[in-house]
Amino acid sequence: PTILERLSTLLPELRNLLPQNDRTYAHYSQLPPEQERLHQWEATLELLNILSKKTPLLLVLDDLHWMDESSRELLAYLTRHIQDQRILLLGTCRDVELAPGDTLLKLITDLRREQAIVTLPVQPLTQSQIGSLVAHLPQDIVHSIQTQAAGNPFFAEELARMSEALLSSSISSENQNSAAFSPFIAHNDEGGIDVSAVPPARGTLPEGIAAVLERRLGRLSSECQLLLGKAAVLGGSFEFNQLLFMSNELHEDTLLDLLEEALHAGLLTEEGSGTHITYHFWHPLIVSHLYERLSAARCAQLHRRAANALLQAHEGNEGEVAAAITHHLMKGGGDSLQVARYAELAGTQAYSLSAYIEAEQYYLQAIKTITQGKLPLREGVNESAPSKSATSLTDIPDPLHVARLLERVCECRMVQGNFEEARNGFECILALRISCQPFTSEAERKYEAQIQALIWREIGHTWASNGDYEQAYECYKRGKLVRYVLEALEMLEQAIQARQAASPEWAASPPGFVDAAGPHNFQTRTEREILGDPLDVGRAHELLGLIATSVGQFTEALKHLYRALAIFEQHDLVIEMAKVCSNLGAVHAIKSENAMAYTYIHRSLELAERMSNLPIIALTTGNLGEMAARSGDLLKAEEWFRRSLAISERTNEREHQCWCNIALAIALQDQGNLQGAAEGIRRALAIARAMKSARNIGGALIALADLRVTQAIIAAKLQGNMRITHHSASACTRLLLRARSTIQRAIVLDGLETELVVEGKVILANIYFLLGDLQAARQEAMRTMEEARRHELTRMLARSYRLLGRILAAQGEHEQAGACFEEALQIFRDHGMRLDYARALHGYGDTLLERSTPAPGVYQTGLAHLNEARTIFAACHAAIDLDWVDQSLTNTTSEILEI
Repeated sequence: PTILERLSTLLPELRNLLPQNDRTYAHYSQLPPEQERLHQWEATLELLNILSKKTPLLLVLDDLHWMDESSRELLAYLTRHIQDQRILLLGTCRDVELAPGDTLLKLITDLRREQAIVTLPVQPLTQSQIGSLVAHLPQDIVHSIQTQAAGNPFFAEELARMSEALLSSSISSENQNSAAFSPFIAHNDEGGIDVSAVPPARGTLPEGIAAVLERRLGRLSSECQLLLGKAAVLGGSFEFNQLLFMSNELHEDTLLDLLEEALHAGLLTEEGSGTHITYHFWHPLIVSHLYERLSAARCAQLHRRAANALLQAHEGNEGEVAAAITHHLMKGGGDSLQVARYAELAGTQAYSLSAYIEAEQYYLQAIKTITQGKLPLREGVNESAPSKSATSLTDIPDPLHVARLLERVCECRMVQGNFEEARNGFECILALRISCQPFTSEAERKYEAQIQALIWREIGHTWASNGDYEQAYECYKRGKLVRYVLEALEMLEQAIQARQAASPEWAASPPGFVDAAGPHNFQTRTEREILGDPLDVGRAHELLGLIATSVGQFTEALKHLYRALAIFEQHDLVIEMAKVCSNLGAVHAIKSENAMAYTYIHRSLELAERMSNLPIIALTTGNLGEMAARSGDLLKAEEWFRRSLAISERTNEREHQCWCNIALAIALQDQGNLQGAAEGIRRALAIARAMKSARNIGGALIALADLRVTQAIIAAKLQGNMRITHHSASACTRLLLRARSTIQRAIVLDGLETELVVEGKVILANIYFLLGDLQAARQEAMRTMEEARRHELTRMLARSYRLLGRILAAQGEHEQAGACFEEALQIFRDHGMRLDYARALHGYGDTLLERSTPAPGVYQTGLAHLNEARTIFAACHAAIDLDWVDQSLTNTTSEILEI
């Protein structure tokens, strides 16, 4: 018989391929079973050998653990007889589904010993690989699938299909999506609290996944399945004692037998020893599937048992498991007072671990439970934010306690940078405190007044942190926002004096010291400050200094900053000293007092490095880059900026990243790297827009406008007289008009610092000059000069003089132009601004040489200015300026040769 005839017994459909005369073998062959089976194996092997001679053959056999015994024997035969053929057998097997002593395990062991096969453990897919598999879905769903699939591609594809079906059905409710997409991450119905290793809200798994999980569970006894259902309420992992408490109807030995059954079936793993053994479910979705099989009443009962088990196991240390206790109490319909208590405890635990997002959520849950939803909440992008509304607060129970919890919420939001939500919460705190009953003593009234004054200071801090300095200044003028800061500062200083008078030894106590006999065990930040913490007095002065700086009151700013530094030095507060020294250096740099600026910035860096404080190191290195740029050391400036930017990216300080990208872009532009400059501005704009920070957007737009001016000059190939050639006029004018539009939009944005506004106006005057509107340029330059003088902006004042000199020269007023250039040169020289000084020399030299009939002395002076400027440009690595001055010198040489 032929190969096909032998195989037709195994595969009857092959009979149709046999010739009519040969089909009798298939019907009447009567061989002993063992011999017939051997013929079939040989025929199969021969068929594979024939196929492999034409081309290499790959056979993939999936799920070998489901093979019957005959198929396993055939596989063993083929594996031992294809060693010299161009055949590769690739099989997959889930060994956890094989019982101990299974014949397949023995076969694999034998074949490995014979070196007939090689086994390769297949690891779960990584998170990024799962993400690539379902990348066509929205990012939030991708993240949820990555968590649930736990590296299993089949589960990932099934969840993706279900997600697509839900999306196509326009099911957009976030809670519904959470139930469908997040069976491993719990989302409660009250406050969005996520608790790892606890089961989810009830939902439905895809049928394919449910079938696979049900098949795995079907191999267990009904008692074992019931036990695992109880364990699923505890989450993805649990301890033996917890399960024993929840299954008190079972004897301990019976419970161990059932756990061992689940372990042998591969549904559980265990770690630890002695009394600290923890069990983990094989896959997170098995937890969800088991949880779904329970009735609602049974779930509630088991959640209550789970909460009691945790309380019993962690008596005296409930804070460690307060998050899980809160979850189980809520799911089990526990007493609201208990829910509030443990939610607050969970928030305090998370707060102590600097887990501010989780702390905020738990505190919000405690507030909602205490107030029974009566406290108005404003829905934010992700979570509910507490707010004040017209709704009466008189019905809120225990308003002072709620206010203290709400203050913790605001502290968490401040740390996260959510200043608007924090401000909203602080306003609600004031409303709650005002709604309280009248106080019984004058001491209580004064104490409350101090608290409210400090809350107002925090509101002021939210305005300043949001970069809304213009509004802060307006509030200061109206006697509102900054007045509260000053009131709080005065009250703090009075408190310190009172404490020192009553207890002289208190002065030696460290800042933030709280007397153990104090009236409050749980104190908020403002309550601690009432004790007279010098740290907060210094911070108040520092805040006032920053506000004064932002509105151009630099003398007032220095007064507050020096006062803050003195307080910090008195109490040896190194980190605070480093921060205020950096700010002092920045203010002195703005005033072009470079020696003082260097002194304080270097001191700040030394202190910050001693304490390994990355945010302050980032701030200080950035300030050193700014100082290097102002002195014309562009390469060093770039080095400092890149170092500062790298640190701020590590600490995720977006505000500083934005500023540093702009500063780096300016340094790169001065070096002639316009592409790098444009990329830096683009990054800064992206960050600023993501932050919704008008101040940072304005700074980036001003840098963008200046870049376009430089591009316009290059496009037009402008010479020293700034005349535009005919063929380049269109491109140049288009760039200048775009720059004008950009700068006009930037300088009116809210919160923009005074120095940036004045710098923008200098650029705007220069744009008018390049466009040929000399009258508008002159008027703008004159206004800008007065504004710079009023705000003590030395560098902007000198740049205004330099620009006005070019404008006056173009108008033929050479004597006045010369006076302006001399004034600019004097300021730049006195303050060590080499690059600005060289640019003033270049402009002055061009105007001298462009006079219709320059006197011999004037001509030589102009030429000397150009040569000196060229030397400085080369030393500063200012490539574009160097190219322009070379063009000026070349044109001058050409004119001499023509003469």
